[in-house]
Amino acid sequence: MIHVEQQGNVLAVRMSRSFFGRPFWWTTAYWVDGLLIDTGPRFAAKDLCRALQKLTVDQIVITHAHENQIGGLPTLLERYPAAKVYVSRRSLPFLQDPPNASLQFYRRILWGTPQPWLGPVTILDEIGDCITTPTYGFRVIETPGHTPDHIALFEPTQRWLFSGDTYLHGQDDAWSADADLFGVICSLRTLASLHPERLFAADGRISRTPLPELHGKIGLLVQYARDVARMDALGLTSEEMALRLFPKDPPITFWTRGHYSARHLIGACRSYNALFMTMANERVQPQPPARQVPEEEEDPTDSSSNWPIDWEDLLG
Repeated sequence: MIHVEQQGNVLAVRMSRSFFGRPFWWTTAYWVDGLLIDTGPRFAAKDLCRALQKLTVDQIVITHAHENQIGGLPTLLERYPAAKVYVSRRSLPFLQDPPNASLQFYRRILWGTPQPWLGPVTILDEIGDCITTPTYGFRVIETPGHTPDHIALFEPTQRWLFSGDTYLHGQDDAWSADADLFGVICSLRTLASLHPERLFAADGRISRTPLPELHGKIGLLVQYARDVARMDALGLTSEEMALRLFPKDPPITFWTRGHYSARHLIGACRSYNALFMTMANERVQPQPPARQVPEEEEDPTDSSSNWPIDWEDLLG
């Protein structure tokens, strides 16, 4: 199933497997001014090429190396052999050797297994983390959390933000075990600091009021961490916490056979809380007397004192 939508100068191509005539899980490739952002899954690659048949694709950038972002790359490069491919340094090994053997069964059915790509690529930090098209200039923003290699793209003149999977719409009630809450919250804060005016997410939903939505997502995740910290203090198990926060398992837990679950989200909250507990314990350890530094000599770039902002978020 494929759905094509024009949003001004941006073309959104949404792709999904359909079950009983209904889409199961949307993923999206965006085209703007000759630049293609992500390539969709392998099963939809020919449909994506048909959607783009009247357009030129001069450049392709990958937000992260999941199978629903990289799966269509070989087919697209057959259609557009002169297109330059940009990836982050961390994404490159997964592009060249996708971990297909470790893919969960539902992912193989839902997206298909990507083929290795051993052709020429350009590493983003080697070009100054900036991609230019004839009309626009996109800044590459590192946004780890969903995956360690994740990046987003920001066009500062138009204030467009292509967030990949860093920001997805809806209320989080299930995560995968490998997602990092600290990374996600930090990345969302980075994206919010850009003050975008239009947000293009990997699920295909386009937001015209992204800033309050980004702050809302940050607040929701921080609140989850607070709730888990309080329940941890009461000695509750992960199962008991999941029942209190999410009385019903979301459908995705069933369809992914537990790969996405509330328990994994609670585990991410516990890891987030443990990080700040460790920092707090280190901070109260006795320290040798420090040389007195006159106030005017203090380093204004020292950000070591910024950590209590998150700690206060956690404690409420």
